[in-house]
Amino acid sequence: MARLWDLTVVTFKTRRLTRLLVLIALLKAAVWAMLWQDVSFAAQESSEPAVAFAGRLVGDETRLRLIMDFDKRIEHTSYLLANPARFIVDVPTTVFALGSVHLPKASFASDMKYGSISTDRSRIVLALSSPVKIERATVSRLKGRKHYRLIIDLVKTDEQTFRAAVLKEPRPVKRRAAKRSNPKAVNGKSDMLVVLDPGHGGRDGGAIGQGKTAEKDIVLRFAKRLKARLEKDKRFTVLLTRNNDRYITLSRRVAFARRHRADLLLSIHADALRQRFVRGATVYTLSQRGADQIARSLSQNANRLQMLENLELDSEPDRVSNILLELTKRETRTFAKRFAGLLIDRYRGDIRLLKKPHRAANFFVLKAPEIPSVLLELGYLSNRKDEKMLNDPKWTRMAVDRTAKAIHAFFAPRFAVGH
Repeated sequence: MARLWDLTVVTFKTRRLTRLLVLIALLKAAVWAMLWQDVSFAAQESSEPAVAFAGRLVGDETRLRLIMDFDKRIEHTSYLLANPARFIVDVPTTVFALGSVHLPKASFASDMKYGSISTDRSRIVLALSSPVKIERATVSRLKGRKHYRLIIDLVKTDEQTFRAAVLKEPRPVKRRAAKRSNPKAVNGKSDMLVVLDPGHGGRDGGAIGQGKTAEKDIVLRFAKRLKARLEKDKRFTVLLTRNNDRYITLSRRVAFARRHRADLLLSIHADALRQRFVRGATVYTLSQRGADQIARSLSQNANRLQMLENLELDSEPDRVSNILLELTKRETRTFAKRFAGLLIDRYRGDIRLLKKPHRAANFFVLKAPEIPSVLLELGYLSNRKDEKMLNDPKWTRMAVDRTAKAIHAFFAPRFAVGH
């Protein structure tokens, strides 16, 4: 009996020791994971675009000061152009989360624009009503903070001095080829990079219509045709998250767009609903609350595989939830909603729309904080009429045309910022 008791005690102690060792191993793994996450985030952060989070113009009819605050040090080139008179500032890729920048009432600046002009450059443009010269242009670190301030002083001058300054200023290349390390620079010609994301693929077939139409095939065909249509304009580079029948996780789709620093992400679907009477195109932008029943149903289905893999974009370190990221997200949401509106406007009258075509949902693929992202439901394969429509080549050509026109309209203001 004593031997049996001793054996029981030894077994109990062994189990406790095993559990303790397992717990230590798990803690070590967790610590290493946290450290690796920090390293990965730091590497990602270094390639992120700069954020201009504050800006203002101050001055009068003789002097003007441009002040702009960035989250990181930036290199800049400033110069003057004539016919019409403009003051230009070129900076690396920047997200402008400025809100409204008001022009001084008495000023020689009549307008201000800013935006992307190429794969690796952004631009600030001041329209001038009088000849000026550049008196000072500096970038300095704000005292006690990790932010940097760009200050440029312009002074009114005579026409001869202005013309001489224009001639002296080097004129930078509008579309310079980026370094090979920049994954967004697929070629040196395009201004804007669009990522098209055909949903599902491989073992994830998506919805299946009553006529056996597979969602993964419909959306891939549509994405390829839209890519060909867009690339007729050399200002666009278009990439697909998949160009064949293969399975890609949602996190990799988002990572693909972020790695290539996309200017727009359009995810394309043709899902199914229990309500088979529902039909028509629907456009979704990101919202973590306030989604309706249809949006919740679709997002739960779309996110299920992602949840099983235990991958969440929002599980990054707490420090990413700072004011700069929030400003970036706010601007991104504004751009996404603007594109959604343009897409619906181009569809209206030609492409059947859901009664409430713009909806909000918590789709994982829409969560890239710096990329305007929209999910397009071309129709619903659960509806026989929509299924027939989605297989109609004539309808497909029209839908591709309207989608391409919406994308052109979305980027039109940015193209206008160039020379």
